[in-house]
Amino acid sequence: MKTVIYLLQVSACTGIFYGFYFLLLRRLTFFTVNRWYLLATLFLSFAIPALTLNLSKVEGSSIMRPVVYIHEMQTVNEPIIASETAASVKQSNFNWILTLQMVYLLIAFASIIHLLFTLVVFFLKLNNKTLVRIGKVRVLKGSKRLGNSSFLNVIFINDDELEPEEVQQIIAHEMLHIKLMHSADRLIARVIQILLWFNPFAYFYIRSIEENHEFEVDRIAAGNDNKGLYASLLFKLAVSGKSYLFHGFSKVPLKKRISMLFNKPTSNMKKIIYLLTLPVVVLSCLAFAKLEQHKKLSVLGDLSNLGPHPLVLINDKVYDDEILYKISGSCISSTGIYPGGGKLKKFKKYGDKAKDGVVKISTNNNPITYLTAIGHENLEKEAAVPNSQFFAHLTLKNEDGTIYEKGIIHNPVGGGMSNEFKPGEKLAFVVNGKVFTEREVNKVEQLIKDTKPAVHGTGPAQDYKGKTDKSLDDYNIVFYFDTDTTRYMQKLKQTNDQKVAEEKSKREFEAFKKTDEYKQKMASMMRVSNKTLPFKIIAFVNNQPGIQKKGFKIVNDNEEFLLGTGYGQEKELKQLLKVGDVVDIKIFGGAFGKGQLITVSPAIVSKNGEKIFQLAEADKIPDYAFLYEANKVRFTDGQVTSIEKYPNGKWKSAVVEVVNGYKIRFNIKPSAPEFKNIEWGDHVRFRFVHEVKTGAKEYTVNDWVSISNDIRSYGIKNPDYFFKFYEAV
Repeated sequence: MKTVIYLLQVSACTGIFYGFYFLLLRRLTFFTVNRWYLLATLFLSFAIPALTLNLSKVEGSSIMRPVVYIHEMQTVNEPIIASETAASVKQSNFNWILTLQMVYLLIAFASIIHLLFTLVVFFLKLNNKTLVRIGKVRVLKGSKRLGNSSFLNVIFINDDELEPEEVQQIIAHEMLHIKLMHSADRLIARVIQILLWFNPFAYFYIRSIEENHEFEVDRIAAGNDNKGLYASLLFKLAVSGKSYLFHGFSKVPLKKRISMLFNKPTSNMKKIIYLLTLPVVVLSCLAFAKLEQHKKLSVLGDLSNLGPHPLVLINDKVYDDEILYKISGSCISSTGIYPGGGKLKKFKKYGDKAKDGVVKISTNNNPITYLTAIGHENLEKEAAVPNSQFFAHLTLKNEDGTIYEKGIIHNPVGGGMSNEFKPGEKLAFVVNGKVFTEREVNKVEQLIKDTKPAVHGTGPAQDYKGKTDKSLDDYNIVFYFDTDTTRYMQKLKQTNDQKVAEEKSKREFEAFKKTDEYKQKMASMMRVSNKTLPFKIIAFVNNQPGIQKKGFKIVNDNEEFLLGTGYGQEKELKQLLKVGDVVDIKIFGGAFGKGQLITVSPAIVSKNGEKIFQLAEADKIPDYAFLYEANKVRFTDGQVTSIEKYPNGKWKSAVVEVVNGYKIRFNIKPSAPEFKNIEWGDHVRFRFVHEVKTGAKEYTVNDWVSISNDIRSYGIKNPDYFFKFYEAV
């Protein structure tokens, strides 16, 4: 496809350059200049689309750092579509691109055969009778089909009906073609015609090149005194048709040749017109060359969320922001990137210097080292991989000149990963247990788009513990993707009686799920969930079986529900509502059991168009930093800030800022999973244990359990603690 686009761009360039020639240059008598214009613009037409013009705009480039740790991403919210094999992907039965390529190559091949055949005929004609030799030029006896013409250093003369003076005139004419090397122009033009056989401007170029050759030679051969005799000879020997490669002495269009022969030479002042070629070339470059913004690359990764001149602090000393693009990762022990640094209290003293953000770097007081040419070359290779490209296999260099390889994956459903390995090591891709080779990476990409795996990771193949349809013994590195349907529940300490009761409850619920009552209630729940609907209060219930024993019985579309008033903020509804009221309720969620009404939880309740109730999460700020789950795991909701990173780009620490002003700083081990789908400013649910109070409204956590920017998922799990408190259902 890239070749097709390139040839179309070349064709567009030829159209622009030929249009300029046709409109402004073809009537000028500067034939030599016109000749070089036509040849030069043909070459420029091929060169311009291949150019890459670097613009001077500076911006950060996202560099994916080496990763060898297995991690888990967020669960995808969209329905999971099962697919056992990439072969199930429906593809178009007709490949237009392949068909166009085949047609192009077929016609180009036929044109090459035509050119070769013409050259073979020419070399066979060299056996004709030699009439005379002029230096290195041979004059051969021509024929009716190959009359007065020339090619390379050979002239063909058909002298059967010519006077000696006319033969001399023809030889002088063809000698000029040979001296000016016009045959080279024609060969170049024919080769370009083969490449651009579909482009009409290629044929216009050939015609104009041939005409310009004749105009140039006619003007020299006729001189100033013999134009009349020369024109008469042209008429006498006029022939129709055209030669593929040979220069014919007298052929149509004779009218143009004779008209140009008698035209008054163009004033030299008009040569200034050729200067207009420069803006035409510039416009063509801007239109068809690959424009690429020059990116300053940094080992710190993506700096695009910072302003143009962020404040840079290295070991608490201020440095010019240019150092961000020069410093080597080998000297960095930790980093912190603060896009809104100017608003943070600890950076207030720097004033406007922090308005474009702050980058804080620590080297543990070790000397600062800088990127070498090899290090920068590696960064450029990684940055050149577009985010739209699923997989890239790069060959990079160590500082000692030895090479290593790196695989980079941009997951089409979100996130990414990379791994470094030795030359010659084999890669495997595992999607839901099915093993693919590196050659099958296109199948892997399509399968991932179809199944939307929620989990991905990479590491040594021998450490992969998942089930596979083939052995991984022959592979060194594995990139794996799994559709995560596992759900987790809290681990609780239970007595034997409690465990027996729980097992009984599970069996009863599984049996209930198979009944028509369950299916009907589930359909009703789905109908009202997360919608704002009108309900009429028909009764107050004080003995409803189930968890919510108190509440208003409400009805919508002849279906009855229970609006609970027994717990928490919902107790307020008892004072706000009465039997007979008609209210609009946005349903937040619900629950039901066997023989129970569906109990709904209201997000918002409105009466007569006025909001009279809203969940506490929306209008009441809690006065605590976190809450406890039944398994003693703490949890809180807040915004991620103050991210600091290790030299390899992985998180070292971060802060979760709770809405009421509490801050919970948590530290992360180098071996922890990557926080791929979580960024600065994201709202997250954070779970942890063993917190230490380090200030009036500050806690420090070393033992984090999980963090997620989707409340419905546990998100990224700490393998050291998560499975101590949760178990798969």
